Amino acid sequence: MDKAYMKGELLQLHTKNSEIIEGRFFSTNSDKSKISLYNVKESSEDKKSESVLHFYDSEIRTIVKLPDPEKGKQLRISAKDVEDIITVSRKFVFVNQIDSSFHNALNDLNLYEFVAMSTDGANMGRKCKMPFLVLSTPNNIYIFDIQVMQFHAFDAGLKKLLESDSPKKIVHDCRKISDCLYHKHNVQLNSVFDTQVGDIIITKNKTGIFPTAVRSLSECLKYYLGIQDNFIEEKLDIVQSTERPLSLKIKEILAKNIAFLHRLSEIINDQMMLPFVRGVECYIENIRSCDDFKAWELGGKLNQPPKEFKSAIDY
Repeated sequence: MDKAYMKGELLQLHTKNSEIIEGRFFSTNSDKSKISLYNVKESSEDKKSESVLHFYDSEIRTIVKLPDPEKGKQLRISAKDVEDIITVSRKFVFVNQIDSSFHNALNDLNLYEFVAMSTDGANMGRKCKMPFLVLSTPNNIYIFDIQVMQFHAFDAGLKKLLESDSPKKIVHDCRKISDCLYHKHNVQLNSVFDTQVGDIIITKNKTGIFPTAVRSLSECLKYYLGIQDNFIEEKLDIVQSTERPLSLKIKEILAKNIAFLHRLSEIINDQMMLPFVRGVECYIENIRSCDDFKAWELGGKLNQPPKEFKSAIDY
């Protein structure tokens, strides 16, 4: 195993027992006598292992680098997932009065650990009150007509939800939303998972360079999920957003714009956690995969991180 591989490269191992094993490169040890792979699939099985697995030079005949089917593939989530999410967006619930539909929506939202949140093109900061607020679970999208309900909507439960620790609110760039809620609606937004912040952290970790510009929601959906550029409309017409009754076209845009925010947050969270997960895997295997002498030697160095730790946590 004298070749160097990039983390994530798709490899095929041919063992001396005539087994064929496919997986993505994770790391090698210092003397390259051991190679570690993740997303491992044996030729006899369809299921991929979720753990990092280790293979030793003594059992490997050859290693072949495979072309990556994921490269060049636009959609990074399954077509069924996309279809299911779009189906949810088409069944949005529009709420414009404090009635049973309002309270049913709040009850549903409060059942979840995470809810997505958006005001789209109408988040104008402290200069104007927001005409609507969109909140969603993975299964339901609720469009609250704030222009019609005004402060009553917040007094009837939205303020409590937005200020509480739970559910956590998933937002892409919460700056203007937070500013508007605080200065125009007396609501102090709390407990936020901001997908734009997550993207900045991932970009910095991957490249080692702090980005000077942020990605829009549309750009993040394309980068992380492979969703086409023109799927959402981030700049809504201000006049149409404030006309009442609110047009069906605007309602459909609002629902579609928030539909993929839950999935985006999951992927961003997984990528932010990736160095930690790999670091733990490194710790798990550090001593137990060694022979007795090496295990005894490493047992006396517990005040130091493992030698492989730095390469393990690199993207």
